[in-house]
Amino acid sequence: MDEIFHKTFTFAKQLAKGFYFGVWAKSPPQCPAFGGEVVHITREGWEHIIDDTARTRNDVLGRLFTLERAKKLLEEAAAFQDHRERTDLPQKVEYWMFEAVVAEVKIRVVVRSIAGGQKHFLSVVKKGTIEKELV
Repeated sequence: MDEIFHKTFTFAKQLAKGFYFGVWAKSPPQCPAFGGEVVHITREGWEHIIDDTARTRNDVLGRLFTLERAKKLLEEAAAFQDHRERTDLPQKVEYWMFEAVVAEVKIRVVVRSIAGGQKHFLSVVKKGTIEKELV
């Protein structure tokens, strides 16, 4: 019954992985919100996105389908919407959240830094779609 979904999920994951490591990681964004600092694209971010033990496969698909939008947002964002710090861990962990509508899809992108180290992409979440009237 779920053969189409399974094949779609597998194909989307393969295609997104090619984009993530073959395109985005090779040319990580210089984010204007961080004064042009590079936001590194790492395996940890990839693993966070595809973790279907922590989220549904529909949620994972939404994240995969928004990766290109996340790239565009980090390349163009002049400011982030929220900044949080966790000091209850052995090392300080900082998170920056970006939210925007990119190509008619509202997304949230999370960037993280551990112990003041380099900033890296952690996740993207599809928050909704902007409906347009058909002409």
